[in-house]
Amino acid sequence: MTSQKIKTECELMYSQLRQAENRLKEIRAICKHENTFEGNWSWRVGSSTPAIICGDCGSLIKFKELVV
Repeated sequence: MTSQKIKTECELMYSQLRQAENRLKEIRAICKHENTFEGNWSWRVGSSTPAIICGDCGSLIKFKELVV
């Protein structure tokens, strides 16, 4: 595979990723979050916090309060 073909395909893949991210944003905006579950929300690599998460669209609904 030539350098130009690699570049062209990478640009195509990044474009598809942006389109998918935009569509997910649209779907999550219209979701009513009727089905939820308790899980660990990973807000960055290596960290997670107990949270309520939508079972349909995967959005964070709210963080659970930690009892110390």
